[in-house]
Amino acid sequence: MKTATLYNLTLGKFFGYFSRRQFFEPGGYLEIWRIGWPLVILSASNTIMMLTNRVFLAWNSPEEIAAAMPAGQMFFTLMAFFLITTGFTATIVAQFHGADDRAGCVRAAWNGFYFGAIVAALLTVVLPFGGRWIIAHNGHDSVIAGFEAEYFVAMAPCAGLTCMELAFLSFFSGRGRTTLVAAVKVAGCIVCVPLNYILIFGRFGLPPLGIFGAGCANALANAFTLTLAFTLFIMVDQKEYQTRSHRHWHWEFIRKLLFFGAPAGLQTFLRNAAFAIVVMMIGNLGKEALTATSIALTINMLGNMPMIGLLDATSIVTGQYIGKRRFLVADRISGRSFRMLSAWMLVMSLFYLLAPELLINLFGSRNTGTTGMDFALVTANTITILHWAIIFNQMDAARFIAMGSLRGAGDTRIPLLIGIATSWLIQIPGTIYLIYFAHSSVSAVWMLITFYAASDAFFMIWRRRSGAWKRMEVVKLPPATEPETEEEPEIRAAI
Repeated sequence: MKTATLYNLTLGKFFGYFSRRQFFEPGGYLEIWRIGWPLVILSASNTIMMLTNRVFLAWNSPEEIAAAMPAGQMFFTLMAFFLITTGFTATIVAQFHGADDRAGCVRAAWNGFYFGAIVAALLTVVLPFGGRWIIAHNGHDSVIAGFEAEYFVAMAPCAGLTCMELAFLSFFSGRGRTTLVAAVKVAGCIVCVPLNYILIFGRFGLPPLGIFGAGCANALANAFTLTLAFTLFIMVDQKEYQTRSHRHWHWEFIRKLLFFGAPAGLQTFLRNAAFAIVVMMIGNLGKEALTATSIALTINMLGNMPMIGLLDATSIVTGQYIGKRRFLVADRISGRSFRMLSAWMLVMSLFYLLAPELLINLFGSRNTGTTGMDFALVTANTITILHWAIIFNQMDAARFIAMGSLRGAGDTRIPLLIGIATSWLIQIPGTIYLIYFAHSSVSAVWMLITFYAASDAFFMIWRRRSGAWKRMEVVKLPPATEPETEEEPEIRAAI
């Protein structure tokens, strides 16, 4: 009897995660993957764009690759609030779609676009000035700081363009039409990669623009994908969704974006602001430490490549089943998404452990640069960071999937408080102590970052398990026609 109980709690439970019903029932692996794989492709295309961008910059100059990560991280941080707030349009569309309110889906997309357009006008003016001021005071080597400023200013138009594009893409992703969304982003990747090469190195009669050209290439690719997303939205079959109508401004939708989306946006902003500050502080450990961090984080884009796609898929599928009032199904989705993401993380972890040099060698510079960088030390530091990423990525997987589940239900305020507490009460003070007082190594800083990610994951999982998300109301749902029941015993989610 005890042996059977032990089996049920260990191997029996493990194999139960791969039973037939886990794949085929509503909210199962296959449904999550059907929604998620195009979003993973979308994430992969963004990773390819960023990876080639950084590889080209590394070939061009070691200082430019050192500058790309802190400038890029700061750029995303400053636009994150607006981007994630606008992106909550997908959750609103998902719940309207679950409730079979087609006009609501269209109105949500148009008003998300209006919000994004206001954001675009604001960020186009504010970002270049704010970015230059921050870079001027970050304490980095003057050559690297100059490249950071060039990259940031060239990237500035991407913020508003992405917000406007995201509203139209949310109309498709919220309804589960994620293949179209992926196609748009893959098309953007196809445009962006050659533009990076042409503008960075100067081809077809153009002068070499270096890191400034890399930022310009991203901005031009964003303009292209915005045009493509708008065209697909307008050309939808008007008998099904009247996307050329329902264009009026509705405060109701803007209020939903601000009430539910803004806390999620603020959480992402504060979390990324804390990490951007950490990256800048790492620069005080030396240019080799900063370059190694930039290379390691770029490589780790491959490690966490499916993460954002599965976060969005978790949010969308959860929102759809909440719109259908099927809370028991919605409750299982996060555990299944986590197991799918965790499997990928484990595969990449083996690669980081056994053969990290294969990817590090991509970043060997064709230019010796001007600051006399020790590349042996850069390589050693990069390997150390990748080894910490083996643990860090699993923690990231747990917290991101839990966060996606909560976001799909509209539960964004408590996660905001969790993010503030862990980022600003653990990560920032700990990094200040390690760098400025203890004068610790890169390894010690990344051990702290791993501990921060584990703490954040713990509290996000706690919030999801509390069940408070079931009481959130993002859109007005029709009354349930019959009580929700299960035909088979419920399998508890892993997280």
